[in-house]
Amino acid sequence: MNSIRFGLLTVSDSCSNDKSKDKSGPAVEQYIKDETSEVGKILKGQIQCTDIVPDKESSIKGILKSWCNNENIDVILTIGGTGFSAKDVTPEATKQVITREVPGMSTAMLMSSLKVTPMAMLSRAICGIRRKTLIINLPGSPKAAKECLSVVAPAIPHAVDLIRDNKENIKDTHRNVQDEIVTPTTLPKGQDKISSCLTSIVKRNRQSPYPMVSVEEASKLIHEQVEPLTSNCKSEEDLEKCYGRILDEDLYSNYDLPPFRASIKDGYAVLASDGKGRRKVLSGIKAGEVATTMKLVSGTCVRVNTGAPIPDDATAVVQVEDTKLIKGTSDNMEENEIEILTNVQTGQDIRPIGSDIKKGEFILMSGTKLGAVELGLAAACGYKKISVISLPKVGVLSTGDELQSPGTPLLPGHIYDSNKITLLSMLRENGFDPIDVGIALDDENIMVDKIKNALEQVDVLITSGSVSMGDRDMLKPVLQHYFNATIHFGRVNMKPGKPTTFATCSFENRKKYFLCLPGNPVSATVTMNLFALPLLRQLCKDYSTPTIVAAKLTSSYDLDPRPEYARAILKWDDILAQPLAYSTGNQISSRLLSCKSANALLMLPARKPGNTALHVGDVVEAMLLGFMQCT
Repeated sequence: MNSIRFGLLTVSDSCSNDKSKDKSGPAVEQYIKDETSEVGKILKGQIQCTDIVPDKESSIKGILKSWCNNENIDVILTIGGTGFSAKDVTPEATKQVITREVPGMSTAMLMSSLKVTPMAMLSRAICGIRRKTLIINLPGSPKAAKECLSVVAPAIPHAVDLIRDNKENIKDTHRNVQDEIVTPTTLPKGQDKISSCLTSIVKRNRQSPYPMVSVEEASKLIHEQVEPLTSNCKSEEDLEKCYGRILDEDLYSNYDLPPFRASIKDGYAVLASDGKGRRKVLSGIKAGEVATTMKLVSGTCVRVNTGAPIPDDATAVVQVEDTKLIKGTSDNMEENEIEILTNVQTGQDIRPIGSDIKKGEFILMSGTKLGAVELGLAAACGYKKISVISLPKVGVLSTGDELQSPGTPLLPGHIYDSNKITLLSMLRENGFDPIDVGIALDDENIMVDKIKNALEQVDVLITSGSVSMGDRDMLKPVLQHYFNATIHFGRVNMKPGKPTTFATCSFENRKKYFLCLPGNPVSATVTMNLFALPLLRQLCKDYSTPTIVAAKLTSSYDLDPRPEYARAILKWDDILAQPLAYSTGNQISSRLLSCKSANALLMLPARKPGNTALHVGDVVEAMLLGFMQCT
């Protein structure tokens, strides 16, 4: 097959006024040129011309007719203007240009898009032929345009051959199609490597091919594979943005702390050699004022506040509680004379310059996790910005034909996707800035495109669903076949969360990580805490571990053959040394309500002969989650 020659026409008022706003045209162009993608391999495309026109029928028709007269263009892709807006006139313009319609392509795009969203039924795309050029209307968003192009791409080469009457290519295609019909096991390249369990329920595996590993082994495998982001992945950030981040430089104080001799107490700066007795009050010095101009002589003092500078001559500070007012000023607004009631020691209640931290003193080591105190220390030493390890880019992808985004009318047999918002929120709570990469249906092509699109944006992809033993659970074979991923573990001996999968691959010469969580909501949240968050922290060089405490049960538990992580609420009181663990109710893995208010995971051991249950009062280990609740 020869390279297919494309013309790309973006239809948009805003983009025609400012070409830098056009994201869809360049996205489609790159998609066609990418020889590593399935679409790129199929089309082997060359871009002959690109243009942007406003939403006007005359403008659209003019370009389409001009390009159709160009013998060097096989396919014109229009991008945008196919919706319900009054300005969306691309289909009307296309109808006036084509001489023969190709409804099958429009139908194929529509059927595929309906699997993603019911709103796709509002698309009005038209496909057709003028002279020897195929015209295809694509939607305006980069994502939707690429998805629709991937649907019709397999038919485009044959369509071009038919239009151009390339007889040899036509014969070869017909022969290959007939061969596939006669021998259905000989699938086109890119499909035959996926396990037959995805195409034949009868042939699917009845036992998982992945060995069961313990939670400890799974954590170790993740730890061994994760390569922390390198020093070229650091960024300089304002202190306000650095909470919870990992410092990537040693810090030294820019100033003496305090930078002047400061009073430790509210009281009076005095000459210690004067001892007890009466003093004339010269004036007062507040924190933030300068005291260098004040001169103390015997028998005088200066009123000072905590943290305020003291005069150079002062050798002690006497707290206000150790003095007595003798006389005020005539207006009774200021002190005129006081009496010091205690003995005075030289240096008493004075913080010398640099007594807390000296200029140039080492204060924070590279690799420190930055909490409130550490950031306060950096600010006190004169830092506004500091270098921290960049956060890994992390995406969240839900999988499943049954899933819908909240806010759309719920279709029969469907459920709303709760995992995505739960996982995104957990990531934000832990200081990460995740990307929502959408929902992938249980369709091989859609899943591949979703994952590829995600890997172009993120270092770590967290998925939920499609990792168990169902006939449509295709995520593991898709990762292995299309992305040459290594599955480091595919089952974990735990409840909930047994199908949890960890994989890595090289994509665009960078290591990428997959944490594939089960689809049940509770399983997803538990495994997120146990595996995904530690992986992300390790990428940031944050090697902190969860806090585990001993807790006393208030409920009985029948033990499972697998170690179980039960959701619970821990409460402390002033009497018991250990917190009490209150169950959150039914622990079935689909019941997200069991996570409500939970602040710990009870680490229940596996059932063994002679140890089949735990009872009220028994003590177990509990992993703390989030904020603790006290009685």
